[in-house]
Amino acid sequence: MMPDKNSPQSKLSKGTPEYKKAPLLDRAWTYMPEGIRQTISLEPIIPAIAAKAKIIAAQNPDFIRSDQGQIVGIFPEKEIYYGPSSGLEELRELVGQFWTFAYRLKNKEGLPFNGLSKKNVAIVSGATEGLAIVMHLFAFNQNVGLMPLYWSNYKGIILNAGGNPIVVKLFNKNYNIDFKNVEQIIRKNKITSLLINFPNNPSGDVLTDEELRKLADLARRLNLIIISDEVYNFIRYKGEPQSMLSFAPERTVVVSSASKEYLIPGARVGYIIAAEEMFTNSWIPKMIRSFSSSPNVLGQRILADILKDEVKDFEEDRSPRIISEIKKELRTRCELMISILKEKEFELAGRDKNFPSGAISVLARLPKDIKLDDKALVEKAMELKKFSAVPGSVFGAPRCIRLGYAGMTQETIKKFAENLQDVLDSIRKKS
Repeated sequence: MMPDKNSPQSKLSKGTPEYKKAPLLDRAWTYMPEGIRQTISLEPIIPAIAAKAKIIAAQNPDFIRSDQGQIVGIFPEKEIYYGPSSGLEELRELVGQFWTFAYRLKNKEGLPFNGLSKKNVAIVSGATEGLAIVMHLFAFNQNVGLMPLYWSNYKGIILNAGGNPIVVKLFNKNYNIDFKNVEQIIRKNKITSLLINFPNNPSGDVLTDEELRKLADLARRLNLIIISDEVYNFIRYKGEPQSMLSFAPERTVVVSSASKEYLIPGARVGYIIAAEEMFTNSWIPKMIRSFSSSPNVLGQRILADILKDEVKDFEEDRSPRIISEIKKELRTRCELMISILKEKEFELAGRDKNFPSGAISVLARLPKDIKLDDKALVEKAMELKKFSAVPGSVFGAPRCIRLGYAGMTQETIKKFAENLQDVLDSIRKKS
């Protein structure tokens, strides 16, 4: 069934003036392959029937539903049904409210006057699926910019979507952004979208408000789409958290999740957020349906219960208690880890030399007298059965290791100090 000639999708395919005024939709439509254009242009019949039947059934007890593609009524207390492709409406609204409060999005130019609503949010099965879906819309046959340091999965996600990842050196040796150089790299490589991640994994680095404004100006000048991975965004130890949506709402897609901030990675609940409602309320749900049908209903219920309390705290002018308690404990663990690393002659790698601005790990540069590279040191530590870590070279940071203090209790971190010393002593004896 082809879309009606008067439908929004039909108008978009013709490149109407209304469409051209929405940079996010315009760029996505330009870059996506024809098969995906068809996916987002067609109106799926089954979900439409199901949605209508659900409303009728709620109002008419004699109405019989035979449209359901699931088994019901055998063990009702154990049955978990499919949810909407876009996610549970209650959770979408709660995520919109949380982001509006947390990142001060009311009365911001380019965003709804009262902030984000459910129409600006689509729930996905974790941020990784969210990034994969977004890349299928923007990366096909395109050069996608990656800022170092970058999560190791990014390259694979871009390649799987038919794109070409290109590392854009964002910072100079003093960790300042040379925007002229960044613009030259983007123009030279014909980069059409830029994937950023702040607070950064693995270093915890963030951008200043002024840098975010300049990045937004650059994106507008080059007609660039910004895909902002903000999974650690509220875990900040310095200053107020910011979202790229505040600075370039018309050309930013945010991908985030509850995995890190609310300790439920196994629930597989993430979200795609954008100012352009058609993107999150129409296109993304149709993409989700072709990826995984619908996100995890149980995980969504868990997060909805958490966010009800967090949003209530915001409404009553309090800091959200759950995430605030999590941040307090994480900061204590981070302080303990850093004191140990400095004692062992490691240095923090990244912009922050004394304490990271956020996230849940530290990136530490190996002591100068250790001749092994980062991969060899991690292999040695595991061979001695002392500790595990992730080599920094995986993120584009050679001779560094990433240590995830969030996955260690304070007692474990204290024990880590002894084990780290054992590994260093063993290496030094052989050099």
